Amino acid sequence: MNTEPLIGSNLSISKDMEITKILKVEHIWCEEDDRWIYLEYNEQNKIWGMNFMQGDEYDVFKHEYTKNDPGLLEFYVTMLYTFPIEQKSVDRIAFLNKVMWAYVSADQIRAKY
Repeated sequence: MNTEPLIGSNLSISKDMEITKILKVEHIWCEEDDRWIYLEYNEQNKIWGMNFMQGDEYDVFKHEYTKNDPGLLEFYVTMLYTFPIEQKSVDRIAFLNKVMWAYVSADQIRAKY
């Protein structure tokens, strides 16, 4: 589900040229994980875009992280299918934070070797 926003609109276009209207955007502060989360929702109320920033500097987050990160979104979709029991056993934000920690950890481990 690789998406790119269409400039000046609330639409995004997927890699297979499917245009989706973004109906809702959330900025969520997660104090326990010390991170801001950016989420876009489509017409079916499914997450269509996401990003995050470690730290509490909302101005930096607002200006630099409020756009979809296609790699993170693809990883999230993969985790939905890979860990359905885990997803159902915690609330939505807890699952998103687990996905984000796994995404960053995997990237750092891979870079090390």
